[in-house]
Amino acid sequence: MTSRPGYLIASHPQTAPMKSRHRTFLYGFLIWLGLSLAGAIMLTRAELARQQEAFTVQSNIAYRLLGQRLAQQDAILQMLALLQPPVQRIERLGTLEAMFPQVMAIYRQESDAAWANPQWQQAQLQSLKAERAVLTDVRLAQGRYVLLVAAHPASFAVQLDLNDAIAWDEWPFQRNGSPVRVVLEWQDQQWVISPGLDHAGPVVFQSGKTLASTSQPFQFNTRRVVSYADLPWGQAALFALASALLVGLVNYVRKQREQTLRAQGLLRIGQVARLNALGEMAAGLAHELNQPLTSVLANTQASLRLLQEDPPDLEPAREAMTHSVEQIKRAASVLTRLRHSLRESGLAEQCRPVSLTQVLGESVHLLMPELERQGITLEKRLPPHDVVVVGDPVALGQIIHNLLNNAVSALGAARTSNPRIWLEVLLRAGRVELTVRDNGPGIDPQHLDRVFEPFFTTRSDGLGLGLSLSESLAQAMGGGLTAFNDPMGGAVFALELQLVDEESS
Repeated sequence: MTSRPGYLIASHPQTAPMKSRHRTFLYGFLIWLGLSLAGAIMLTRAELARQQEAFTVQSNIAYRLLGQRLAQQDAILQMLALLQPPVQRIERLGTLEAMFPQVMAIYRQESDAAWANPQWQQAQLQSLKAERAVLTDVRLAQGRYVLLVAAHPASFAVQLDLNDAIAWDEWPFQRNGSPVRVVLEWQDQQWVISPGLDHAGPVVFQSGKTLASTSQPFQFNTRRVVSYADLPWGQAALFALASALLVGLVNYVRKQREQTLRAQGLLRIGQVARLNALGEMAAGLAHELNQPLTSVLANTQASLRLLQEDPPDLEPAREAMTHSVEQIKRAASVLTRLRHSLRESGLAEQCRPVSLTQVLGESVHLLMPELERQGITLEKRLPPHDVVVVGDPVALGQIIHNLLNNAVSALGAARTSNPRIWLEVLLRAGRVELTVRDNGPGIDPQHLDRVFEPFFTTRSDGLGLGLSLSESLAQAMGGGLTAFNDPMGGAVFALELQLVDEESS
């Protein structure tokens, strides 16, 4: 069977079950990947926000603690300038040393004399001009500097060591091993309080403030590089695992629902088929058997009366019994004509425009698990547009289901290698022809004329009503159903229906 121009060929190869599973897996993987990426981004943002908040809080604490130490040093110098202790040089004053371990030495110089150190003397002049303490002899790399204030009658200088100014038990950052780099800067000098960890990372937190001391205007800088190891990989992995379980659960529920709907559809078709078969049988029996049975009863009663006469009238009795035999033979022939009882106006009145494309798709969907189980390749050759016919959707679905089911049964019974079924829809002169062809052994030529007879079947488990009922339903919808063998091998069933024009529909 060749494809025709203008027709869309949609094939389901033998690997269709595997492709379907691969497609389902791909969709599930993409959904899982999207959820995992979204969750990883969300968790990463939350973790970075938490780390940034912790960095900001710790930087503020360190800034406050160091600012307090510098304020204490300003207070020491102001106290000395105010009290003017009567000593020329004070080194490691006991009380101050105990209270302020950063004080290395205190120096006093009369205001009318010059400091021996030129830098200190220059600072003396700056202090007089600024009327506040000033920095001098700054060796910030070592954490040491001198704070000098000009006063009367004497000026004072305090030598400080910032290494002892920090209370490490209160300091928010570890001195060694902290990921945060803490630096105190002044002009081109800097004192590294904590070196931090030198590594690459996607995010950098930074903070820089000038300490609130006019005499010690150091720049306090903190910096942290968030490494890739600091990202929430564990939480992201757990979220990805939870997403995989969720996607798997949703897919399982979807498959269960799909199987339930498919089973309900098959059950509905089976129930309709049984009801139609019973209706056909009842109508046929009621109509066809009534007259012969009545005649048999009349002839039998007549024979009984003739035989009861004295002497018995044998010749008329024999003739009556002969008529009874003929009527019994007529009753037996009713089985070949049961399908005609369905050709009544009931189904014809229910006919309406029906999408053959949709009904065909639903029927294939219902049988897809069986096709996959037996490894049968299904190929569809359909027009690219929707095909609408005159018919009843339930009856049409039952016919298509019967034809497909017969093809599947024939292929399974024959154990055909590389089993295939072809579905083709042809449009011709206001009619639609749907053909169902398989590559099985075909129909025995001796049985071709009997395939639509009621109760005729070649299957041990069949009743012989499916094809008979399908032909009756097709004729009731104004169509027909024929069967023949394909020259290339296999059986072909052709269902013909009336086409609904697009303009009229």
